[in-house]
Amino acid sequence: MKKWFLLFLLAVCSSVLLAEEETFMFIHPGRETIVNFPSASLGNTYTVSFFLPEKAVPLSKNYPVVVMLGLVPKDDAEAVAEYQKNHSVIVVGINFTEKDYAEKPTQIENFLYRELFPYLDTNYLTKTGPENRILAVRGEAAAQIALRTIEHPEVFGALALMNPGNVWAQGILPKVRTLVIGTQEELAQTQSALERGGKVYGPDFAMRYAKQGNAWFDGVDTEYLWAPAGEVAVKYLKADVLRKTISLAQKEEVALRVWAVLNNDGLFHYVPPTLRVSPPFLFWKPEEGVLQVVSGATAGKVRISNVVDKPAFTVKIKLKKQ
Repeated sequence: MKKWFLLFLLAVCSSVLLAEEETFMFIHPGRETIVNFPSASLGNTYTVSFFLPEKAVPLSKNYPVVVMLGLVPKDDAEAVAEYQKNHSVIVVGINFTEKDYAEKPTQIENFLYRELFPYLDTNYLTKTGPENRILAVRGEAAAQIALRTIEHPEVFGALALMNPGNVWAQGILPKVRTLVIGTQEELAQTQSALERGGKVYGPDFAMRYAKQGNAWFDGVDTEYLWAPAGEVAVKYLKADVLRKTISLAQKEEVALRVWAVLNNDGLFHYVPPTLRVSPPFLFWKPEEGVLQVVSGATAGKVRISNVVDKPAFTVKIKLKKQ
């Protein structure tokens, strides 16, 4: 008979617990959800869901793991199921909120690297080791916790940050490969901060624009995050503008988008902090993603063509007066 839920008390893994709530496990095909998950760091106050690539345990083989902070099983079960059609992973969701990130950053960090994986590796068939684990978060407060957690390289080997704000202002750079999904401003800040810190686009980090109504799974690209370094080096850049002509007599601007094509043909977005424009009729505003006419430019129109400067991985815009 199909069991919609099963009640049982988990064995206490630590003598110090901060709450006395009873622990429940709800079992659905492909998902096991533990309400009031026992934790010495956080107390029995949070729900942890294990989304499985198979309908039931025991699993038939070992799987890598993606941990998503803030993932709520009720709202995201359908999205996880769709994601797992193309990604053979165990997805772990924990229902943290913005308030939790603000009030319990150290406790969350301790829970992630001290408590979660001993339970996970004991109860499920997982591929152990940081090279088989991704941490994914949304928002600036969660990104701050993620970057501190990555200071423990034995836990996670890759990081996905969705809409991280200007988390780089904290001065902490990721020690593992990182994929950032965000707005134009967030991507511009990311590229500038990481390249100033010596990170290399491709092997160290990559970026994509967030889609409207961005869901969790737009950002967790396991093919990129787990690929060998040589496969994700930048092969070439390509650029495009919204329209090919612009008037110099007016304060016009034109949107510019740059893509990085990796050795494995992965396609990501690239936001150069500066552009060489010749002649200098326009200037580049990376946080807005536009080329804008320089004040006092000569009257007339110019035609824009795009040329990739491969050795430096920068984009040079050639402007020719019509």
